[in-house]
Amino acid sequence: MRFDLHVHSDHSADSANKIEDILDICLKRGMSGVAIMDHNTMDGYRYAVSLGRKDIILIPGMEVSSAKGHILAYNIKREVPRDLSVKETIENIRAQGGVAVAAHPYRVWSGLGEEVTLLNDFDAIEVQNGRSTIKHNDAARKLAGRMSRPFTAGSDSHENDTVGMTYFESRSDCLTADDVMREILSGNGSTGGRNRPMMESIGYGVKCIGQWMGRGLKKM
Repeated sequence: MRFDLHVHSDHSADSANKIEDILDICLKRGMSGVAIMDHNTMDGYRYAVSLGRKDIILIPGMEVSSAKGHILAYNIKREVPRDLSVKETIENIRAQGGVAVAAHPYRVWSGLGEEVTLLNDFDAIEVQNGRSTIKHNDAARKLAGRMSRPFTAGSDSHENDTVGMTYFESRSDCLTADDVMREILSGNGSTGGRNRPMMESIGYGVKCIGQWMGRGLKKM
């Protein structure tokens, strides 16, 4: 079973993906479930739940802007405040019974970086992100191994073309979000799909760094 564990909807300021489209595209591309990981809000996930669909597993979550970089919060019940320290963010996620994951750790303008990731007790590391280069994803995979942590993967899609194009693949059947979390933490899954092609890197980097500078070097 395949799960895109990192998708942004139009509830994120930098994404145009409509929830209905995300769910339809995920199914079309063979996904069994999806995590709507909007920036600092769970409104996208809540809207997806309100649609009442039974044909796809919806995993609660959000992408949290900690004081040092982005952290993926899975299986939480309410929003985690932004701008907390990394340690405080992880503790807030765990207090809700959630799973704290270091998002794309080698992304300069929004990742935590290697040193910060190593210094904190994450439940897992995102090792394949569809908007990261293969070099950065390979480095993240090595970091997960160095830390003896399991891993996640997702498209980090902000547009319909890339929804479901990067995924975590479970070895066991999953019927609920809890099942997916257990499979991730077991370390027995695998990842697949795209990395960001080098031809896209220059334009993507210029755009994102420009936005980052426009925010006063503040992470979204």
